Amino acid sequence: MTRDHYVSEHQRYAKRLAELEERSRQAHEKAQQKQVKRPISRKLPRLRHHHYRKNGERVFKLVMLFGLILLLMLYIISPLSKLQSVDVTGNKELSTENIERAVKVYPGRFIWGVYFNRQQLCRQARVTQPRIASAKIKITGPQSMKITVRENPLVGTAKLGNQEYAVLGDGHLQKTTMKSTGIDYRQFSGHRADLELVARQIGKLKPAIRAGISAVVYQPTKQMPDRIILYMRDGNTVLANKETVGEKMAYYPGIAANMKKNGVVDLQVGAFSYDYGSKDK
Repeated sequence: MTRDHYVSEHQRYAKRLAELEERSRQAHEKAQQKQVKRPISRKLPRLRHHHYRKNGERVFKLVMLFGLILLLMLYIISPLSKLQSVDVTGNKELSTENIERAVKVYPGRFIWGVYFNRQQLCRQARVTQPRIASAKIKITGPQSMKITVRENPLVGTAKLGNQEYAVLGDGHLQKTTMKSTGIDYRQFSGHRADLELVARQIGKLKPAIRAGISAVVYQPTKQMPDRIILYMRDGNTVLANKETVGEKMAYYPGIAANMKKNGVVDLQVGAFSYDYGSKDK
């Protein structure tokens, strides 16, 4: 075999090999193109369905939200949201009607208008009716509410000038036209601040001790400028200090129980007692 013949065979072999490689490359490229096109064409309907479903969910949620808001607004302004019943608890001396008027909560009012303004209504009630120490408003049903109050105790009456006042346990004085009940506060004309101080002190007492007091008289002396006199319903007389009577009267039941006869209980400085006539008062 000549050299030229060998070279010619080699060239044909190389050319044939190049053609095969080119065909293989083209076939591989076509296969890749088909692989790319086929999944995309298959996914497009799924993607469309997914987008439709998501958009539908969004629209449904918005419709539901606005529907609920609309229903809530219709309920708020409808008769269904008006109060049908109001329960008042905690009151002992004030009537239910007085508390409802003071708090401005009564059947017929819109329940949510009351609820969202409950703090302001309770504050105004304490100003309008000083005998309300505190008030709380609570929803108990679709058309019912509960008002819980704590009262300032009425600790007697006093006359300042020509005006009668109801004396409250927190020191408030409320104009009144009622007859004297409970404790009668005397000789406080021109001494309103002292009366308010004494009222706060008496308001600290337990109801049983307070109920045993008939009258409180403001009677200062040069030696005892803060002296007040308490006349007890059991026949005893108590000498006390207007600034400490609320604390010291806690000892009175024990002292009175040990007294053989009615007399004077002196709580101005210490705490002791003596029979009437046994010692100058």
